[in-house]
Amino acid sequence: MKKIFIVVLYCFFLCSICFADVEVWQDPSLKFSELKKIFIMPINSELNAGNQLMPQKQLNANLIAWAADGIGSSMGKGKITIKGRDALIEDMKFIYGDKIPEGREFFKAALEMGYTAFITADLSQKFVTEHVPEKVRTYTEYKEIQKRDAKGNIIETLRIPEEKTEITPAHDVTYLSTNFSPKLFLTNDPEGDYVAAANGAIYREYQGGPVMKVVENLVKASTKSLFAHEEEKTTTKTKSKSRSRK
Repeated sequence: MKKIFIVVLYCFFLCSICFADVEVWQDPSLKFSELKKIFIMPINSELNAGNQLMPQKQLNANLIAWAADGIGSSMGKGKITIKGRDALIEDMKFIYGDKIPEGREFFKAALEMGYTAFITADLSQKFVTEHVPEKVRTYTEYKEIQKRDAKGNIIETLRIPEEKTEITPAHDVTYLSTNFSPKLFLTNDPEGDYVAAANGAIYREYQGGPVMKVVENLVKASTKSLFAHEEEKTTTKTKSKSRSRK
């Protein structure tokens, strides 16, 4: 199966500038106009910047809200209904009471309620240390020498070139690497292949700044790209995707 491959570069201004690279695969037959209602499964997250974390329940609620913002900015807010699985279960209780369907029956029930697609996602964050080798830069500076006559008047100015060398010692830099990978599945085939997938990443020098802001920006950028319409794509090329599911 062939997918469309798009690379989108986003720039976020936090304490320092960081960049989100987002790669996207989409099934060419995917019809965005048919996506009116989708739900988001609990997001599998592993964040290692411990002092910035929040309770898991609050974190998952925030992630779903950020993902919904990203989707809404691409599909048009108000034009698509987006809910987390837990919110969808609460809606199902009006129909099924406490006997909520499980397994494939859950997805069948969601489809009957108009939810034609759903999202699964993995979020990870880790510190990466990169070794920067010694860098030597040679450049030329010019020194001006003035020649004067006996009365002190300048009669000539000479520019004498002087070669200089600047050495930046080898050193290590620690970066915070944040990755978010949402996948879109059709509700009528929950165990089938995904019809769209994004792989977003932010790498930035870690200064102890707002870690969760990095996560928020990445989640929004990745989900926005996942639902990008054809006219929004700037660079495209065909790329095969393996059918393995993680």
